[in-house]
Amino acid sequence: MKTISLSLKISLSFILVSIVTLTFFYIVFYHLFEQQMLKVESEKASLIAKTIEPLIAMNHFLGLKDDIRQLAEKTAEHDQVAGLSIEIENQLIWSLSGLDDQGSRDAGYIFITYPITNPVKAEKVGSIKIAYTKEALNNAMQNIHNEILYYLGGLALVFVMFVLLTRYLFSPFEQIAQRVKNYEPGSAIDFSLIRAEPEVEAITTSFESMVANIREYTVLLERYKHSVDESAIVVRMDLEGTITYVNEEFSRLSGYSLEESLGVSVFVICHSEVNESQCQEVLETVRAKKIWKGNLQNGRKNGGTYYVRATVVPILDEHDDIIELISIQQDITQVIEQQEKITRQTTDPTTGLHNRVKLEEDIQHIDHPKFAIISLDNYNIIKDYYGWESGNKILKEVAEIFLSITAIENISVYKLTGSNYAVLGNQAFDMDLFHGICRALLKKINDYTMHLDDSSIHIGASAGLTSNPEHYYSYAGLALQHAQETRHLTIIYEEAENLVQRFENNQMWTKKLNLALNENRIVLFSQPIFNAETLKIEKYECLVRMIDEGDEKVIPPCLFLDVAKKSKLYHQVTKQVITIAFDVFSKVPDVDFSINFSLEDLLHVPTVEFLKHKLDESGLARRFVLEIVETEGIENFNEVSDFVADMKIRGCKIAIDDFGSGYSNFAYLMKLNVDYIKIDGSLIKEIDQDANSQIITSTILDFSQQLKIATVAEYVHDQAVLDYVQKLGIDYVQGFHLGEPVPIETLII
Repeated sequence: MKTISLSLKISLSFILVSIVTLTFFYIVFYHLFEQQMLKVESEKASLIAKTIEPLIAMNHFLGLKDDIRQLAEKTAEHDQVAGLSIEIENQLIWSLSGLDDQGSRDAGYIFITYPITNPVKAEKVGSIKIAYTKEALNNAMQNIHNEILYYLGGLALVFVMFVLLTRYLFSPFEQIAQRVKNYEPGSAIDFSLIRAEPEVEAITTSFESMVANIREYTVLLERYKHSVDESAIVVRMDLEGTITYVNEEFSRLSGYSLEESLGVSVFVICHSEVNESQCQEVLETVRAKKIWKGNLQNGRKNGGTYYVRATVVPILDEHDDIIELISIQQDITQVIEQQEKITRQTTDPTTGLHNRVKLEEDIQHIDHPKFAIISLDNYNIIKDYYGWESGNKILKEVAEIFLSITAIENISVYKLTGSNYAVLGNQAFDMDLFHGICRALLKKINDYTMHLDDSSIHIGASAGLTSNPEHYYSYAGLALQHAQETRHLTIIYEEAENLVQRFENNQMWTKKLNLALNENRIVLFSQPIFNAETLKIEKYECLVRMIDEGDEKVIPPCLFLDVAKKSKLYHQVTKQVITIAFDVFSKVPDVDFSINFSLEDLLHVPTVEFLKHKLDESGLARRFVLEIVETEGIENFNEVSDFVADMKIRGCKIAIDDFGSGYSNFAYLMKLNVDYIKIDGSLIKEIDQDANSQIITSTILDFSQQLKIATVAEYVHDQAVLDYVQKLGIDYVQGFHLGEPVPIETLII
């Protein structure tokens, strides 16, 4: 039907509808007429039976059977009576033929049965059966059929004329259709030879206007396409992501020519580092007839990468079905690289948190900031022992804890230098609320267990807070330093006293200590340790001092050692102590000497290695006593035990200094396998009068004697104390009563 013209379709449709309609009416009326004629013929047959029935009934009543037969024969002579039978009281009185009902019907007869009624009693006594031929009916119907065929023939001639007329009337439209069918964009259509009709002129005028618009829009479309091709990357794909077209900008940027790109899956163009799920996401989105927008990382032919801002649009046909996909892309490689550069500048590489640079940017946009610096306790000691990799692991895990509070609106977290973090809140927080958030964060850190080398480690943290917008960093730093010194969890700068004065004091001592180290004014004094029974000098303890500049006043360690630890000069001081002690005692024969080692010294690998070098170089290991300052919590570090064991193997002796002043863990003492216990001066100085000191000292002494550990009593400042400790049985004594500290150089004069 596609090749048949519209005019012919209209004509054929009209003819088909007309034929169907006429056929319907012919069948209906023919059938109705036939039924009516059949009814008339049936009434004729019934009328014959009704006419002879009274006579037959009367003759039968009178017993005149011959008259009945004569009447039947007379009736059978009727042209349309093909059969007749009379049955009375179950006896066949007369019959013209043996036609039964079915035979009569099949032979084209109308068969009726009419009852015979007794004229006196008015009851049925028999029946008359008549087979009435339908010949008259058939002849009438044949005549009607012939008439209808005659009229239909005339009607067919009319239909043919209608078709020809319709074809003529529609011929201009067919010519228009043929010319439009062969139309090519940009060309003109010639309608001049088409028969002029008002409707045809309206159509041709519309077509000419449409063609002009198409030419205009085609030119614009080509210009738009040229503009897009010159300013953007264009990629066309089928529904499976197979490339069907790329423009020159794509080829220039990616390195793939048009021929190399056609038929290639978009998944190949995606960079290998990009998860294919992103490309799949793009396809699924546009297959759902939605527009996808986002950034993509694509691969160059030479193995490089470039970034684009892409808009992928599904192109739909008139049935709203997708026929292809078009991706319009903008090169944003420089933007992404610049963003990555900025991100690297504002992001801590270890934790992924924002850094100090980003903090400085953010705080400029907050009118009333709330700021806190949070520092991890003992991080540097653990890092030095376990190494940088473990240290970074700690920083990352702590960063995860910090990130848990970023869900709180108007709160930001940052990674500062070392083991310091920062929390910044805006004006939405008052100081009490911000303080509560920081304390909750510190609790999370303090409760968190870190696993390093099969060891479980708890890392504490301290915080300094401030609401000062101008000096936020320095004020929070001072508050943090004060919190660490006073062992507080948090300190708010505005609520603390004399922080600036303390800071200036620390700065002054840091400067003094630095100059003293550079000018060799860190010196050693030696204090003798006596055998308690013979009161002969058997050992010396090396005590660090600083000589003040100008007046050369001797400064005790209590004024500068804490500053040394905070200013990272402490290990230089320890190294100076080791150097001087080994240099002097290499020239003083037959006497032991000791120096103090703190936990910071034990866990600082360069310091330990320097000590080992001096022991090996000098050969003084068997005369050397290492005094470990008892520190609460030291037993948590297995490395201390390892260090002590190493020193014992080298021949050194181990002493626990200031025993009884702190944790005094006897189980830990047994584990360390020490040689001396130096009982703290706070227990010795009033032992001759203080019962509590006597009980504690006696307990320590009893414990030491059972373990065969020698004891040393410190702070023996008068004869009464000396007498008492000698009576207790302490092995060694030390104090101003027996000998004050003197410059160590005096031992070799």
